[in-house]
Amino acid sequence: MDSDPIYLPALYRAADRIALGFAFAGVCALGLATLVLMVDIALRKSVGFSITGTIDMLQLAQMFCVFLALPAAFLRESHVGVEFTTDWLPARGRAAVKALAALVSAALLAAILWYSLGQAAIQLRQEDRSVTLGIPMLAYWAPLLVGSALSTAAALLVAARHARDAARRRA
Repeated sequence: MDSDPIYLPALYRAADRIALGFAFAGVCALGLATLVLMVDIALRKSVGFSITGTIDMLQLAQMFCVFLALPAAFLRESHVGVEFTTDWLPARGRAAVKALAALVSAALLAAILWYSLGQAAIQLRQEDRSVTLGIPMLAYWAPLLVGSALSTAAALLVAARHARDAARRRA
Protein backbone atom coordinates (compact mmCIF):
# COMPACT_ATOMS: atom_id res chain seq x y z
CA MET A 1 0.00 0.00 0.00
CA ASP A 2 1.22 3.47 -0.81
CA SER A 3 2.23 5.62 2.17
CA ASP A 4 1.24 8.95 0.56
CA PRO A 5 -0.96 11.29 2.63
CA ILE A 6 -3.44 11.11 -0.22
CA TYR A 7 -3.60 8.09 -2.41
CA LEU A 8 -1.95 9.79 -5.39
CA PRO A 9 -2.23 6.94 -7.91
CA ALA A 10 -6.03 6.76 -7.50
CA LEU A 11 -6.32 10.53 -7.84
CA TYR A 12 -4.07 10.40 -10.88
CA ARG A 13 -6.22 7.70 -12.55
CA ALA A 14 -9.41 9.68 -11.87
CA ALA A 15 -7.85 12.86 -13.26
CA ASP A 16 -6.69 10.93 -16.33
CA ARG A 17 -10.22 9.63 -16.99
CA ILE A 18 -11.62 13.16 -16.67
CA ALA A 19 -8.91 14.62 -18.92
CA LEU A 20 -9.51 11.94 -21.55
CA GLY A 21 -13.22 12.72 -21.47
CA PHE A 22 -12.52 16.39 -22.16
CA ALA A 23 -10.03 15.48 -24.89
CA PHE A 24 -12.58 13.18 -26.50
CA ALA A 25 -15.18 15.96 -26.45
CA GLY A 26 -12.71 18.34 -28.11
CA VAL A 27 -11.80 15.82 -30.80
CA CYS A 28 -15.50 15.13 -31.44
CA ALA A 29 -16.16 18.86 -31.84
CA LEU A 30 -13.36 19.13 -34.38
CA GLY A 31 -14.53 16.00 -36.19
CA LEU A 32 -18.05 17.36 -36.45
CA ALA A 33 -16.82 20.73 -37.72
CA THR A 34 -14.61 18.96 -40.26
CA LEU A 35 -17.60 16.95 -41.45
CA VAL A 36 -19.63 20.17 -41.87
CA LEU A 37 -16.72 21.68 -43.81
CA MET A 38 -16.52 18.64 -46.10
CA VAL A 39 -20.27 18.83 -46.77
CA ASP A 40 -19.91 22.56 -47.45
CA ILE A 41 -17.14 21.94 -49.97
CA ALA A 42 -19.10 19.15 -51.66
CA LEU A 43 -22.24 21.29 -51.89
CA ARG A 44 -20.30 24.28 -53.19
CA LYS A 45 -18.61 22.23 -55.90
CA SER A 46 -21.69 20.25 -56.92
CA VAL A 47 -24.75 22.50 -56.62
CA GLY A 48 -23.28 25.92 -55.86
CA PHE A 49 -24.71 26.11 -52.33
CA SER A 50 -22.56 27.03 -49.35
CA ILE A 51 -23.20 26.48 -45.66
CA THR A 52 -23.00 29.83 -43.88
CA GLY A 53 -20.52 30.15 -41.03
CA THR A 54 -18.30 27.14 -41.60
CA ILE A 55 -15.21 29.19 -40.74
CA ASP A 56 -16.77 30.32 -37.44
CA MET A 57 -17.68 26.73 -36.60
CA LEU A 58 -14.28 25.36 -37.55
CA GLN A 59 -12.42 27.99 -35.53
CA LEU A 60 -14.58 27.31 -32.48
CA ALA A 61 -14.08 23.56 -32.86
CA GLN A 62 -10.31 24.05 -33.09
CA MET A 63 -10.37 25.98 -29.82
CA PHE A 64 -12.30 23.15 -28.17
CA CYS A 65 -10.01 20.46 -29.57
CA VAL A 66 -6.73 22.13 -28.65
CA PHE A 67 -7.56 23.40 -25.19
CA LEU A 68 -9.63 20.44 -24.04
CA ALA A 69 -6.91 17.99 -25.09
CA LEU A 70 -4.21 19.95 -23.26
CA PRO A 71 -4.89 18.58 -19.74
CA ALA A 72 -4.49 14.99 -20.97
CA ALA A 73 -1.20 15.94 -22.62
CA PHE A 74 0.08 17.36 -19.32
CA LEU A 75 -1.09 14.40 -17.25
CA ARG A 76 0.46 11.90 -19.63
CA GLU A 77 3.59 14.03 -20.02
CA SER A 78 3.35 13.73 -23.77
CA HIS A 79 4.98 17.07 -24.53
CA VAL A 80 8.35 17.14 -26.23
CA GLY A 81 11.19 17.01 -23.74
CA VAL A 82 14.96 17.16 -23.94
CA GLU A 83 15.91 14.46 -21.49
CA PHE A 84 19.51 13.90 -22.53
CA THR A 85 20.38 16.91 -20.36
CA THR A 86 19.16 15.06 -17.26
CA ASP A 87 19.96 11.44 -18.19
CA TRP A 88 23.17 11.56 -16.14
CA LEU A 89 21.25 12.39 -12.94
CA PRO A 90 20.24 9.68 -10.48
CA ALA A 91 16.54 8.73 -10.48
CA ARG A 92 15.74 11.01 -7.54
CA GLY A 93 17.46 13.95 -9.26
CA ARG A 94 15.52 13.37 -12.49
CA ALA A 95 12.30 13.22 -10.50
CA ALA A 96 13.18 16.51 -8.77
CA VAL A 97 13.89 18.21 -12.11
CA LYS A 98 10.61 16.90 -13.53
CA ALA A 99 8.76 18.17 -10.45
CA LEU A 100 10.32 21.60 -10.89
CA ALA A 101 9.48 21.63 -14.62
CA ALA A 102 5.88 20.71 -13.84
CA LEU A 103 5.69 23.51 -11.25
CA VAL A 104 7.01 26.02 -13.80
CA SER A 105 4.43 24.73 -16.30
CA ALA A 106 1.69 25.13 -13.71
CA ALA A 107 2.81 28.70 -13.00
CA LEU A 108 2.78 29.58 -16.71
CA LEU A 109 -0.62 27.97 -17.18
CA ALA A 110 -1.98 29.84 -14.17
CA ALA A 111 -0.69 33.10 -15.68
CA ILE A 112 -2.34 32.24 -19.00
CA LEU A 113 -5.58 31.53 -17.15
CA TRP A 114 -5.39 34.77 -15.15
CA TYR A 115 -4.76 37.01 -18.16
CA SER A 116 -7.27 35.12 -20.29
CA LEU A 117 -9.95 35.66 -17.67
CA GLY A 118 -9.33 39.39 -17.96
CA GLN A 119 -9.58 39.37 -21.75
CA ALA A 120 -12.67 37.16 -21.70
CA ALA A 121 -14.31 39.57 -19.24
CA ILE A 122 -13.60 42.49 -21.57
CA GLN A 123 -15.18 40.70 -24.52
CA LEU A 124 -18.13 39.66 -22.37
CA ARG A 125 -18.73 43.30 -21.33
CA GLN A 126 -18.45 44.45 -24.94
CA GLU A 127 -20.75 41.64 -26.08
CA ASP A 128 -18.37 40.76 -28.93
CA ARG A 129 -19.60 38.20 -31.44
CA SER A 130 -18.14 36.29 -34.38
CA VAL A 131 -18.58 37.99 -37.72
CA THR A 132 -20.63 35.45 -39.68
CA LEU A 133 -22.82 33.54 -37.22
CA GLY A 134 -22.78 36.00 -34.34
CA ILE A 135 -21.47 33.42 -31.87
CA PRO A 136 -20.62 35.18 -28.60
CA MET A 137 -16.83 35.44 -28.32
CA LEU A 138 -17.12 34.02 -24.82
CA ALA A 139 -17.79 30.68 -26.52
CA TYR A 140 -14.28 30.91 -28.00
CA TRP A 141 -12.80 31.82 -24.62
CA ALA A 142 -14.61 29.06 -22.70
CA PRO A 143 -12.44 26.14 -23.90
CA LEU A 144 -9.29 28.19 -23.33
CA LEU A 145 -10.33 29.01 -19.77
CA VAL A 146 -11.49 25.48 -18.94
CA GLY A 147 -8.48 23.89 -20.62
CA SER A 148 -6.03 26.25 -18.89
CA ALA A 149 -7.61 25.62 -15.49
CA LEU A 150 -7.59 21.85 -15.94
CA SER A 151 -4.07 21.93 -17.36
CA THR A 152 -2.86 23.91 -14.34
CA ALA A 153 -4.37 21.27 -12.05
CA ALA A 154 -2.85 18.50 -14.19
CA ALA A 155 0.61 20.07 -14.05
CA LEU A 156 0.33 20.41 -10.26
CA LEU A 157 -0.66 16.75 -10.01
CA VAL A 158 2.33 15.73 -12.14
CA ALA A 159 4.57 17.91 -9.95
CA ALA A 160 3.21 16.21 -6.83
CA ARG A 161 3.87 12.77 -8.30
CA HIS A 162 7.45 13.62 -9.25
CA ALA A 163 8.07 15.36 -5.91
CA ARG A 164 6.84 12.22 -4.14
CA ASP A 165 9.23 10.13 -6.26
CA ALA A 166 12.11 12.50 -5.53
CA ALA A 167 11.40 12.33 -1.79
CA ARG A 168 11.40 8.55 -1.67
CA ARG A 169 14.58 6.69 -0.91
CA ARG A 170 14.32 4.86 -4.21
CA ALA A 171 12.74 6.76 -7.08
